[in-house]
Amino acid sequence: MKWVAAMGLLVSFGLAACTGNGPEPTSVAMNFQAIGSDAGGPDEKTISTTADETIGDGSEKQRKQRDEGAVRPPGVLSRDPTVQRPAFFKPDPGEMVVIPGGTLLAGSPPQDRLRVQYAESDMTPIEMTPFEMDRLPYPGDPDRAFLTGVTREEAAARCAETGKRLCSELEWEWACKTDDARRYPYGNAYDPAAYPESDIWQPPSPFGVFAQGRILEWTSSAWGVEPDQVERAVARGYVDGLGELPASGRRCAKRWRRMADGTHPLLGFRCCRGEVNRGIYQMEPTRPPHSLYANMKPEKFAHVIRSIPELAMIHDNPHMFSDGDIRTVLARRGSDREALAEQGIHFRWKPLRWIPRQGTELWVAVGRSNRHSFIVALHEVEDNQTYAHASSLVLWDQPTPLALVYREGHRDDVYWAPCWGCRDGGTVSFDDEKNEVIITHKW
Repeated sequence: MKWVAAMGLLVSFGLAACTGNGPEPTSVAMNFQAIGSDAGGPDEKTISTTADETIGDGSEKQRKQRDEGAVRPPGVLSRDPTVQRPAFFKPDPGEMVVIPGGTLLAGSPPQDRLRVQYAESDMTPIEMTPFEMDRLPYPGDPDRAFLTGVTREEAAARCAETGKRLCSELEWEWACKTDDARRYPYGNAYDPAAYPESDIWQPPSPFGVFAQGRILEWTSSAWGVEPDQVERAVARGYVDGLGELPASGRRCAKRWRRMADGTHPLLGFRCCRGEVNRGIYQMEPTRPPHSLYANMKPEKFAHVIRSIPELAMIHDNPHMFSDGDIRTVLARRGSDREALAEQGIHFRWKPLRWIPRQGTELWVAVGRSNRHSFIVALHEVEDNQTYAHASSLVLWDQPTPLALVYREGHRDDVYWAPCWGCRDGGTVSFDDEKNEVIITHKW
């Protein structure tokens, strides 16, 4: 049996072509694809520079492979959007900046490999009202060390002494990423040089807010709205030693959960002024691991598959299996569907909504095109509307019926199978450490 697997996220995925003699893997690197457009700073002192954060495109070679009927499917290399890299003059002591209103896409895309799934919204649009923010953490002087080691109450009191208040976490994120939803204040690709030891006030954001990601900063926001969440406060920014690498920890969307009466040697704050934005950061409630897209129509299924460039090899005629196909799968080994259901083992031919971890929502499906059967896992970027490739496996020239299988009470894995209790089939699993979906094949 020939098969093709493509697994990973929009940032990276592997492609492998395999025969009965074993796999011969190759890989293609892909960059994270953010949402938005170029954005600059509002300040007249802005010095415009552009950061080129793109990679080469091998699509011509891949199209030729596809056209020649090669076994290996076409990989799709995406580019980070090139965003304007802000540059401002050194801020004056005590300087504030007016942050305009706009639409914040709070959190990070579900397919971002650096995302902390359980803690971050999935690009939820929130309308922000204008406010003022200190350009630097307290005391706001680029030539002095930032004040750290204070509780949130002490930080709020310092702000109140100057007629200001603690910034909310949404204000902090909006000041960092603006309306192009960039990963970092300066762009989408991590650049350690943006944080020079000689200039603690670097880097600037497009709004002219400085030093975001140099220390942790208290915010006025609670971690969530549930009783066990309101006791915890949110800090933004970054500090070494808390279990996150800089590339992940310095993202504009990164949230830190802290006890409000606690301190840290590198936990400081900055102040804001103006009416507090009323937006609330939405923490996803716990939901069951499996649910069926019961109303999935054939045309919708085909549209979803054809919307994913990485699945170009099955765009010809993608369609779902049927309940009759499930009966065929079970009949191959004489399996009793009702008896298995009593054991909590369920067989499905329509797509599943699978939530392996809080904050991670996947559209998992089996189906066939004119030539091939396939198993796909997609990130549900917008509820039942838009999707992004997570992982896929194509059974090349094998349009055999397949079933999705899950066990009640088992969140970790979904199974796919051409028969139950036989050696063929595999799993769809989620790797917490790598933030990747992996589809396995056993034979």
